[in-house]
Amino acid sequence: MSTYIAVLMPKEAKEFFQTILRKYENDPKLEVTSCIDESGSKIGDNYLSVVIRTTINGKSGNGKSYNKTVVTKHCPHWRPTAKLVRNAEVFQNEAHVYQNILPHFKNIAPPYIYASPDEIVMDDLRLEGYVVQPRSNLLDMEHCTAVVQKLASLHATSLALKLSNPSLFTELMAPLQEILFPQDETPSLGQSIEMSIDLAVKHLKSLEQTSELVKAIEFLDSQRPAVLETMKALTKPAQDKYNLMSHGDCWNNNILFKHDASGRVCDVKLIDFQIVRHVSAAIDFHYFVYSSAQSPIIESQYDELIQIYHRHFTKILRELRVKDADVQALSLDWFRNQLKNHAPYGLFTSTWLVNAVLAEDEDLINMDDIDMEFFKNRQEDKIPIKANKAHRIKCIVLHYMRTYL
Repeated sequence: MSTYIAVLMPKEAKEFFQTILRKYENDPKLEVTSCIDESGSKIGDNYLSVVIRTTINGKSGNGKSYNKTVVTKHCPHWRPTAKLVRNAEVFQNEAHVYQNILPHFKNIAPPYIYASPDEIVMDDLRLEGYVVQPRSNLLDMEHCTAVVQKLASLHATSLALKLSNPSLFTELMAPLQEILFPQDETPSLGQSIEMSIDLAVKHLKSLEQTSELVKAIEFLDSQRPAVLETMKALTKPAQDKYNLMSHGDCWNNNILFKHDASGRVCDVKLIDFQIVRHVSAAIDFHYFVYSSAQSPIIESQYDELIQIYHRHFTKILRELRVKDADVQALSLDWFRNQLKNHAPYGLFTSTWLVNAVLAEDEDLINMDDIDMEFFKNRQEDKIPIKANKAHRIKCIVLHYMRTYL
């Protein structure tokens, strides 16, 4: 079965888009005459939703031709795995973020047209030149710089709001649910992280062994029994005065880049606000760098990225007139300490994400074609060891040990 599913019949689609676009365009007489759908993502690029791109044609209230392309993310309630991956909670989170939180931020995400627990409809920024980099093409320093600056803007703006209006910030964060590492024992996708560590260890054992790599394998393997509890502890919300709103899922596939005529990055937008949390800024930084930065950047320019992030973070804080005492408390040493305390999050999620980032065509999972037995069987299947994954895991684990142990 294709990842494309016609969620609405043609007549229903026209009525749906006409209703929401009349409100969005502030044009009560706008008429939608046709909607043409196509799949909005490829297998392997989206796991928690069905994405459809729709070209809409019609007539504005003033009689002029109306044409628009939108991207809709549908919640796949029909999937057998929907409860396991908490699809309902995922969409409740994202709808809340678009409707109630992102209006307090500027230039972070694509404009949204409509948001509900069943679908999110956004402007198609592809028409403005925004693109997602190919999934397996890890990001160079220019693209990494643009992303950490965007994360710094998101973090600083949310922290400024928290410090200036704590009651409003608490109100905005309260409805968000932790879908990966919930504090309860109900099923969640995060429970598969122990299996990902096991697979990472197998990959590392496939490489030529050095004394350093042997120690890395022993260390990573030793973390497996407690990894889920570690992740729950690191993502428990509101543990610190300077915890802020994090994106939660900032990797290559959830970043839109716009380039100027010379090919330089001129803007970044973040998408997929499904795992937004009230946690340390270090969570997003680790998750992004270890999942999406090219390996040589991790090995030789990691500290440079830390400094780039922190300079932009404090710049935005000052622009938003955060008190000097707070800005001084949020020093580079403070951020390095946050990174050290939360480094396991980056390490463990990297062993997870590498399987999606570097997946080859034959490894891709079509979520519409699987059931609950798939995950049980997958643990027993002999998953092939891939050299590119092994070397990537080696880069991250050795960097973690050299930097944080």
